[in-house]
Amino acid sequence: MVGGAVACVMLVIAGFFVITSGDDEKAGPENQPTSQPTGEPSESQPTGPPSASGTTTPGQSKNPKLHEGERISSDAISFPRRSSPWSDRKRLVAQLQNSSGQYMLLQENFDGQNDWYADIFVGALGTASGFNGDPKATAAWLSREVQTSMYGDVPVTFKSAGSGAVTRSGKSGWFIQQTVTAKSTQLTARVLTLTVAVFDLGDGTAVAYISDIPINRPDLRTAESQAYKGINVG
Repeated sequence: MVGGAVACVMLVIAGFFVITSGDDEKAGPENQPTSQPTGEPSESQPTGPPSASGTTTPGQSKNPKLHEGERISSDAISFPRRSSPWSDRKRLVAQLQNSSGQYMLLQENFDGQNDWYADIFVGALGTASGFNGDPKATAAWLSREVQTSMYGDVPVTFKSAGSGAVTRSGKSGWFIQQTVTAKSTQLTARVLTLTVAVFDLGDGTAVAYISDIPINRPDLRTAESQAYKGINVG
């Protein structure tokens, strides 16, 4: 599955992915007047043993209780699990490490070889992100990177749809939204809202949230909005 949008049917069958609640919120896609925010079972990841100094390894959760219960989690970030027709899955794009999320098939084999999906995923950002404590710059980097990795060879165009500061569980971050329009007239959901949010864990590492949701499905937009609002970080 090329995360968030398309998948080669044979690759999906093989199980190989090609590329694929918040207690405080100061800003986010749900507050953007021009935006319409918007898909192996996920499991909470172990926090790992504390180091000799009594602290957790950078990038791992310092408060695992934030991610307990019916949540989709990846180390230090999670969101409330969405109910059917959403399904759990691991891995979206290579840039989102140890990712967990949910997806929904929108249209199967729409062009004879690809499937079209809606997605909600969370995960860690590795050293390739160049994160230096600036979520805004890293969100911009990630937004550019996923343009190719999420949509593969399906022709799409991108248009800015808003950005701003966001806070979850006391962790500062930055979100960027884009409108994604597929050129294929065979798709019944050609226009998606792609949301990328990056959060600073305060230990030199960052985590991210990625979703892409069709604008003509208010039910899926509502589900994603609730997931976004319910992000826990830390």
